[in-house]
Amino acid sequence: MASKKISILSGAAIGIALGVVAGLFLQSKKGKEIKKDAKQKVAEFYKYISPKLKKMKQLGEEEYFEFIETAAKNFSKAKKLTAEELKILIVDAKSTWKHLKKHAS
Repeated sequence: MASKKISILSGAAIGIALGVVAGLFLQSKKGKEIKKDAKQKVAEFYKYISPKLKKMKQLGEEEYFEFIETAAKNFSKAKKLTAEELKILIVDAKSTWKHLKKHAS
């Protein structure tokens, strides 16, 4: 049962991330240029964390936020993201918590 919840969490996280990214930066010319790159980075991040999320049995909000912070920093180092890109990635990932919790219940 816990495995099914984690699978739902992982799938929901990826879907949410892609949806959020699609709405980013739509208002400016620079935003339109950045949109494709940001969308790819968020998708890569969720692909990076998905196996790790699946291994976690129970995940509370605090643990999720700590996990996101650590995973995003590691991902940022590997992908050489800017501080702003890292910040956006963390905010977006943390914003998915309520949705993930709702679908895991």
